[in-house]
Amino acid sequence: MRNAFASEITTLAKENHSIVLLSGDIGNRLFNEFKKKYPDRFFNCGVAEANMTGMAAGMAMCGLLPLTYTITPFNTTRCLEQIRVDVCYHNLPVIIVGVGAGLSYAGLGGTHHACEDIALLRALPNMNIICPGDAAEVRLALRAAFKIKSPVYIRLGKKNEPVIHKKEPIFEIGKGITIIKGKRVCILSTGNILPVAVDTAFLLEKQGVSTQV
Repeated sequence: MRNAFASEITTLAKENHSIVLLSGDIGNRLFNEFKKKYPDRFFNCGVAEANMTGMAAGMAMCGLLPLTYTITPFNTTRCLEQIRVDVCYHNLPVIIVGVGAGLSYAGLGGTHHACEDIALLRALPNMNIICPGDAAEVRLALRAAFKIKSPVYIRLGKKNEPVIHKKEPIFEIGKGITIIKGKRVCILSTGNILPVAVDTAFLLEKQGVSTQV
């Protein structure tokens, strides 16, 4: 997912010169291509996520399209007040990208776990939340996010997630994507748990249970 994100944001930055990428001291090598092409539009803000959020809000007020990127809990719960007051209350077009959502970074301990982020950000005014299920959805989510012109939170997995879509799906914020059609059971999936939902559907099909995802 994160590789697809890095590739797509680099492509979008070529199309729109207002796009600015702010990193919370992560993804330095991941964004080598972006930094090479747009050195004046990449800012490593260090381990100061609240300041990074405030910077993004200021940039948005000046007409830019800023995007903040770092490990999920550091870009959500750690700077929740700045997201609420600086970004959401002003309804600014700031895109917040959290990488390693859920328990993707489980081995690094509780500081890196992100199990409450969706609930917390859903409570904020003007906030839109997108949870792509694979790399194809990441690219589509990012393009859709820049069209909203309001606060957006994009929740990513970490890396090496399987690609579920064999071709680009129809992507519309607020509407589900049917992966598998079925008649008896329907599995609803959000975000990077999608491969598990698909595998479960296949197991049920083997037992004669028609399953939709």
